Amino acid sequence: MIVPCGGDGDFGTLLRTLRDRLTPHEAGVRASLPSVRRVPGLRRDELAGIVGVSEEHLKRLEQGRRRPSPDVVDALARALRLTRSEHDRLRLSAGFAASPEPNGLVPREITETARRMLDRLTEVAVCVCDATWTVLAANKLWHSDVCTVPDAGRGRNVVWRAFTEAGPSVFEAPERLDGFRATVVGELREAAYRYPADAELSSMIADLRAFSPEFALLWDAPPTPGGHADRLRVPSPNHGHLDLDLDVLTLNPGDLRVVFYTAPA
Repeated sequence: MIVPCGGDGDFGTLLRTLRDRLTPHEAGVRASLPSVRRVPGLRRDELAGIVGVSEEHLKRLEQGRRRPSPDVVDALARALRLTRSEHDRLRLSAGFAASPEPNGLVPREITETARRMLDRLTEVAVCVCDATWTVLAANKLWHSDVCTVPDAGRGRNVVWRAFTEAGPSVFEAPERLDGFRATVVGELREAAYRYPADAELSSMIADLRAFSPEFALLWDAPPTPGGHADRLRVPSPNHGHLDLDLDVLTLNPGDLRVVFYTAPA
């Protein structure tokens, strides 16, 4: 989810930490006098020169008195020689989505790690979704007790079903459904940013906007606090209905969502 600047993922604090760890030699700049430096890593003026901003601007960013633009965040990431995960962390701490994927396409392959989870977790219902919340695979208990989805098509997508299906909700309380919808729309928006070349994702978003005024309103609105549902009441062919707790684990690489459904004792 998007982390506001100045929150738990404080941009200024993270930026200072990353600057302190990088030496002038590693950054490709000539160390300036005096030879005995008062900072362990890059000086503020050295980093500002690489990025192309003023030292005063960088100072205000580190002090949390100015909000960076996405272009400045990306320039800082390049100057600081950040890894992909570090770059994403810096963007998230500034309130932006993670950086787009190089080929712009949603990964839809089940990784070996996800496959092992499905094979070994036989006592709880588990499904694996891609970054757009399309169900890619599930174990037998999920299929028998939680949900029936078609073999292909948008009926396998959690967001699509949340805004297009009529009938009773599986959520125990309306506010849980509202919070869940706001959360998955926010995550779909981040996926659209990371995977701009994915035609199916773009098409589904366009169709959702046309079909559901509620989706369109959430899509155009600023991100709001929500959360994955923590409790569902699902109809079960074997038990009438089941009250299930829901937990979500993100797997990288692969950008997958592993969803666990467990019944309270």
